[in-house]
Amino acid sequence: MITLSTARVKPSAAGIFENASAVATPFEAPAVAVSLTDHLQTIQSYGARQHYRRNETIFNQDDPADQVYRILDGTVRLCRHMPDGRRYIVDFLLLGDVMGFVESSDQPVSAEAVTEVSLIAFPRVCFDRLARESADARKQLLCHMSANLLTAQQHLFVLGCQKADERVASFLLRLADRLDVVCGDRLDLTMSRQDIADHLGLTIETISRAFTALRSAGVILMTSAQQLVLRDMAGLRALAAQG
Repeated sequence: MITLSTARVKPSAAGIFENASAVATPFEAPAVAVSLTDHLQTIQSYGARQHYRRNETIFNQDDPADQVYRILDGTVRLCRHMPDGRRYIVDFLLLGDVMGFVESSDQPVSAEAVTEVSLIAFPRVCFDRLARESADARKQLLCHMSANLLTAQQHLFVLGCQKADERVASFLLRLADRLDVVCGDRLDLTMSRQDIADHLGLTIETISRAFTALRSAGVILMTSAQQLVLRDMAGLRALAAQG
């Protein structure tokens, strides 16, 4: 089920950038670095809040790419489904991540809620206008797309060169980095073992064996099926670098 916010959604993006080129006077405070999140605030009123239950589809592969989404809460998986039922998970998106901004008229992947998910959906035209009218926003959107490309290249390395336990180590390190989890901290796995398997190109049995091996080596401590403690980050990095 999709729940829209009660905030008024304006019919077009025209006029929202009228003050974008205002010239600062010598008496104004020095400019503060503006993030992509700050730029999104300028189009906040054009967005619609949406809520999805666990395993609900947000959009399907080949749907029109006319919306851009920012995740407010929860975990989303981007995936492709094969005609024979096989599934490949391209990536997991977390709080603050942006999805749907692609150089294509159609969505190249499907997006599904791993957990309960709240997000805000913006018309694509707002992002296109933002990129045209603000050089800084255009640069940051380009950086966003470049980061996605680098992530995809790194994941190709993981899939093509690493063994099962090395892939799992790389996955845990990247997740920890994105969540600002350091050695000794708890790491929550919101995704299932099957999700991780479909992301790393492994079977669920292989994923379970890899977690057991990491636990036996003392680099992680499993406190539950969905929660672990990173006990030896250096050991985890050494394992991931072997590939």
